[in-house]
Amino acid sequence: MQDLSLKFEKQSTLTTILKFSIPSSLGAIIGMLCVLTDRYFIGQVAGREGMAAIALVFPYAMIINSFNFAFSGIAIIIGVKLGSKDREGAEKVLCTGFLWILIVGVLLTIFLFLFNIPILKILGASSSNIASAIEYTNFLIPIATFQIILGQSTLVRGIGDSVTAMGVNIFTGVFNVILDYLFIIKFDMGIGGAALATLIATALSAFYILFYFFKSDVITFSKKYFSLDLKILKEIFKIGSPRFYNQLLQSSVITVTNRQAGVYGGDIATAAIGIISICRSVMNTSLQGFNQGTAAIISYTFGSKNYERVKEVLKIQLYTVISVSTILVLLMLFNTEKIVSFFIKNDPPLVEFTVSAMRLNLFLMPFTAMFLACNNFFQSIKDSVIATRFFMLRIVILNIPLVYILGYFFKEIGVWLAFPISDTLVAIVMFFLTIKKIRKISPDNWV
Repeated sequence: MQDLSLKFEKQSTLTTILKFSIPSSLGAIIGMLCVLTDRYFIGQVAGREGMAAIALVFPYAMIINSFNFAFSGIAIIIGVKLGSKDREGAEKVLCTGFLWILIVGVLLTIFLFLFNIPILKILGASSSNIASAIEYTNFLIPIATFQIILGQSTLVRGIGDSVTAMGVNIFTGVFNVILDYLFIIKFDMGIGGAALATLIATALSAFYILFYFFKSDVITFSKKYFSLDLKILKEIFKIGSPRFYNQLLQSSVITVTNRQAGVYGGDIATAAIGIISICRSVMNTSLQGFNQGTAAIISYTFGSKNYERVKEVLKIQLYTVISVSTILVLLMLFNTEKIVSFFIKNDPPLVEFTVSAMRLNLFLMPFTAMFLACNNFFQSIKDSVIATRFFMLRIVILNIPLVYILGYFFKEIGVWLAFPISDTLVAIVMFFLTIKKIRKISPDNWV
């Protein structure tokens, strides 16, 4: 077994963060660039109708992805166990976790196929767009199991192999784009071709993740450890539940936003959301890889009780995500029209409407970055209670009610402002709780 302390603790904090976060950040960014290309093809071929369909099924995709996050606890638990030199315990979690992934993935796929049309109607499908939505989800639903397995690329990074984790993400995205071009442009398969491309690329990468853990020299699949141990499943879900609930609740927010924006702005507002949601994802994903890299370090060093290093990692993480997100927001504010026009051609009213809405909806994204970094910290140290409560506060107590309240008073402008206001409020509170927690485990001054 490799001595992981050489990777996590024997080098300078900044060097360790860069070694883990640069590959994961590059992988995440390239993956998101490929998603942008995917949306570009859809926008050029299907126009406003295609973007509206994407906005409709986006919450659906988030529901599937929420189960990916439900199993994110596997990487955290294994990181802590490896930090405390418990390889046997880590392999038990690995084997049990993957077995449950297969079971949950298959059950989820069956459920979604059985109730596909009712779910789409709940999400706001109408007679004008439900056909496109069904075409897309017929290929989206089978992705479920593969997506959850692919999500364990974070575990590959968590055991010290950040380059392989990056490679998997890059392959998935690049191959997806190649298939997009073939299916959408060459074979004229429309929006269904985009989903089929994602299914094939995700499935191939998922099979590689499975193969990886049969050959890994850190932890490997072992027949004696495969079991349906409910205790391990409960621990995995306890840690992954904040992100799981967040994804489910985020899908609810997007559904509510779709509906209310449609009430005040009509179909053009729904299409605008399809573009805005992608741009928001670009900003979040640009920082997601960095957060994933630091999560692996925090989990390991927390497990080895190196609390001073935990503090150093978190400090660098916060400074980085706030700075980078601020730069991204400024770039967006000064180039909004160019960004929107990239997705849509020959539809000036949609471009004009989306430019105004995007600026209102995304200008406070640095606070979202702060919140996600702090929440990432609490999950990395297995404090899922705080993480869950704040995801609930962010969405159930603030975001969803504000969509209705501000929408009532300010129409579609209020709908766009609900997200930045709720994230700013919860980020400020979360930041002070994070500082309090750090001072508790490492009493030295924060600065």
